[in-house]
Amino acid sequence: MQKLDSLTLPKILPHEKALKSLGQNVHNYEPEFWEFFYETDRYLKNVDEKKLISRYSDLCRNFRVLTSAERHIIPINSFLSSWYWYLKEHQTRYEFYLRGIPLPNEPPIPRDQAIKPYSSKSPNACDIIFRYGHLKFMKEFVEEGKIRISPASKYNDGKALDPRTDDELNKHRWQRGDNIKIVTKDNNEISIIGDLQRSVSTLTNYYTLCLSCDFEPVIFEEFEYDACVVIKKPDEFVKRLEEQTKRQLPSWFFHHNPIEYFDSHEPSKNQYFNAMMFKDFSYAYQMEYRFMWIPPNKGNAKSHINVTLGSLDDICELFVFN
Repeated sequence: MQKLDSLTLPKILPHEKALKSLGQNVHNYEPEFWEFFYETDRYLKNVDEKKLISRYSDLCRNFRVLTSAERHIIPINSFLSSWYWYLKEHQTRYEFYLRGIPLPNEPPIPRDQAIKPYSSKSPNACDIIFRYGHLKFMKEFVEEGKIRISPASKYNDGKALDPRTDDELNKHRWQRGDNIKIVTKDNNEISIIGDLQRSVSTLTNYYTLCLSCDFEPVIFEEFEYDACVVIKKPDEFVKRLEEQTKRQLPSWFFHHNPIEYFDSHEPSKNQYFNAMMFKDFSYAYQMEYRFMWIPPNKGNAKSHINVTLGSLDDICELFVFN
């Protein structure tokens, strides 16, 4: 029996064939079963109250941005799906219920459909990508192709509450100690208190340039930006960027992709875990598209570099946020 009222759920499910291909059925989309599955693996049991409150706040922000009709049809196991955020919100709120402590804020409600002057064809389609920033620099981006590329380590130097601050060289996730057994050489079991942290790190500092997969008004507000560049021909932009940076970073490996977001307390089963291309889902509302330059022979990105691509007004458009 369901113990906790759910939010008003979408009336749309992923296609039956999509559910079948993933070994799912309609019960995977029912709050009663979300609670049952959570009780079999209470993955937030050992999270301290302060972090649990922070998690719920992050979930509420992501919920308002990442739940929409086009996302209702995506299966629940993907962070691109509305259902993923309904599930995570319910199970996190259920942990508050099990502890008998109040929520830090009211549960989220879907916002009205955001009016977007530009939008990708579908989540993470990346047929259009966006570079947010201050108007002065975004004008230089379009008119002269001026771009600043920074070492990944730079993003760990910001203020704690700055939405750009993150450790891009190391990523962490936790597994409940109850589910892990550690023994000595003599086969004596060692008791585990709390959760076990697993970390992955990059071998070196690399250069990165961060854009976004979609137009999102919340990003302007969170970052206090007033403009963005709409890159309407991403393939051409990539070509020009790669050609120019090769002159300054010869032999460096160039790569780009949308970021994969993960729940650090309940990563997806068999999910690949990489420090460069994965981020904690607290940042998911940013819908990041990342460019990376990885040094050869264990080199290092030491300080920012500036590149100039020339005018990009044939493939880009400047948007000013009011």
